[in-house]
Amino acid sequence: LHMMAGRPPRGGIAGTAVVAVAATSLLWLLPQTCEAWLQRVEGDDPLNPNCVQRGDDYADLRDVKIHAIVYAGRRQYLEILNAYLERDLRRNGGVLDTVLFAMVKYTHDDLRYLAQLRARNVGSYIIPQIEGGGWDVVWRLAEDPDAYYLKIDDDVVYIAEGAIAELVREKRRGRFLFVSANVVNHGIISAVHQELAQLRWLAAPAMPATDWKYKGDIILDPRFRIEHTFYSDCIWRRWDCAALAHENLLHRLEDGTSCAFDFGVYDFHAHGYGTMSDGLPGGRSIDWNDNFFAFKGEDFSDIDWDGVAMDDEAEMSTKHPQRRNQHAAALGRALVAHFSFSVQERGLLQNTTLLARYMELAVP
Repeated sequence: LHMMAGRPPRGGIAGTAVVAVAATSLLWLLPQTCEAWLQRVEGDDPLNPNCVQRGDDYADLRDVKIHAIVYAGRRQYLEILNAYLERDLRRNGGVLDTVLFAMVKYTHDDLRYLAQLRARNVGSYIIPQIEGGGWDVVWRLAEDPDAYYLKIDDDVVYIAEGAIAELVREKRRGRFLFVSANVVNHGIISAVHQELAQLRWLAAPAMPATDWKYKGDIILDPRFRIEHTFYSDCIWRRWDCAALAHENLLHRLEDGTSCAFDFGVYDFHAHGYGTMSDGLPGGRSIDWNDNFFAFKGEDFSDIDWDGVAMDDEAEMSTKHPQRRNQHAAALGRALVAHFSFSVQERGLLQNTTLLARYMELAVP
């Protein structure tokens, strides 16, 4: 993992977490209880807590059907995501029964790579036949009303140990229609991270941004104020704001304080539905980005499939919950990282080493 300057590794429990994080992608090889989500130690500095791992054998989920649907399949991202998916397969000690790869953006090389992964995970990795049409053809893969599903973007480049299990557990409590992961680089959640002072002030002295320096626990640079809206300037439009979010995750993973990102539960609909707009006449309104979230097959029993075909994110994030008078929420302990929105991608790839470092973290 790329080393950050400024904060030295912490001693005690948190100091050992650096080694533990580096080894997470190999944990599923060992016949032992999984190390699940990180918990804070009571009495810690709230912005720089000690994080301890809670053992979890997923006994309560052994008879629960759990599947992932991945919007696939760019190889440069799938090579990272796959390390976490394989770790979390039930056959490897995790909770995922199958992973369905919905091929929506790919090259022949991407398809060959995915075929290799399927051959390595026979019965667990599935490439379903998808007919042409709108976005609804992907969501119709969730055909078992009694199963739980995770929708995952292919450019998810980090999944914390136990995150998928925790999302399913929260969904099973029946409090929310959809349960999102705690997504780093997210149109809404990144603003929550800053509002709760979970993002440190890191600065890149030069570009390309390869060595971000720690400057303090609170971001005082006015250029990095994340607006609380889905089309924010700082995050959605700017690659450097996305880089800051990613650098914060890697910085906290390195010094063992990633549980600082755990905000409990954040209700996306606490203030109603469709509260944000892109500002254009007849424009778009979504309440959260659906990069990674849990749902149940039966949740779609009355969904507007024409709406899904036209704009699946608007349907999932706003319109369907509103029609049902149910809320969606994000679960703080289910920490993941989403690499880029389309407008960020070129800047992140050209000006940072983030993708290579996420690969190193996933496959050390």
